[in-house]
Amino acid sequence: MIDNDSISFRDIINKIIELVKYLFSKWIIILIAGILGGILGIVYAVVKTPTYSATLNFVLSTNASSSGGLMGIASQFGVNLGNDNDDVFSGDNIITLMESRRMVQQALFAKPPNCNTSLLNIYIKDNGLDESWNEKDRTKNAYPYPDDPSKMTMVQDSLFRTIYDAVQTNMLDVSKPNDNESIYEVTTTSTNDTIAYYLTKYLVNATSAFYIDTKTSTAKQNLNMLQNEADSLRRVLGGAITSAGSQTDLTFNLNPAYQVQRAGAQQSQASASALGQAYGQVLQNLEIAKITLQRETPLYQIIDEPTLPLNMDKPGKLISLIVGGFLAGFLVCFFLVVRKFFRSFKSN
Repeated sequence: MIDNDSISFRDIINKIIELVKYLFSKWIIILIAGILGGILGIVYAVVKTPTYSATLNFVLSTNASSSGGLMGIASQFGVNLGNDNDDVFSGDNIITLMESRRMVQQALFAKPPNCNTSLLNIYIKDNGLDESWNEKDRTKNAYPYPDDPSKMTMVQDSLFRTIYDAVQTNMLDVSKPNDNESIYEVTTTSTNDTIAYYLTKYLVNATSAFYIDTKTSTAKQNLNMLQNEADSLRRVLGGAITSAGSQTDLTFNLNPAYQVQRAGAQQSQASASALGQAYGQVLQNLEIAKITLQRETPLYQIIDEPTLPLNMDKPGKLISLIVGGFLAGFLVCFFLVVRKFFRSFKSN
């Protein structure tokens, strides 16, 4: 048994040595293949269209601290502060929101500074979509897109769905590097540095604005309601105070025996006192609503953002030469070994 294993091992070594000698005998073919592969690698590096990547890191989270005491006080005055535990945008939902058509569309319809056309029209022009659309009667008038998304025609809306799918799949990458933190990373890759840079910034701005507005909608409604009520009570209270003063002036130096004539002044004073108490209570609610709005406003802070000009991502000529030559040489060696194996198999 030991002898058979020793013989088999020697046979394997001999086969390997035989293959190495065979490949060395074909060194000219392998060398030519490596040179051609290196040349193809250099050509690829030259003709390859460079890409640009813009990466932005930001924090977007709610104040997760307990507000039970504040909610208890506010509930006594009938103020709804919402439910702190109900956060539909937590975790990966922010990523889904950022990749949604609504957010991407809002970002694409925005215009870069000192530019009279939107990112969407720049994208269409750079990718030659306008030329292909002009070849068909149905889509020849689709370009350019209007400034307002609501003014899109049915054809433009249909074509935009294709553009959105391409942007979401091939250009946009939204991730959360650490699941235990509320830090998000957005990267846009494009052959146009303007699109890569501004699409990243506009997408983050649109998503954060929508997120903050949604999270604070209840608190804003309460604040506006209480502010309107406070303004209304202040006007009524001012009128009541004026009326009480006027009634008091009418009864100045009045004989104390005539109590009926003092009734109007007393009623005005009682009304002013009641309105004053109600106004004070509303002011308390108003202050609570202001604090609540501050607590409900999510934290949004950019950590790192891209700067122009963006770094160009293009394969280097030397690396392409080495990789191309190595791959070509490896493939030729593999082909020669397989061919030798089949020839040996047929001969047997």
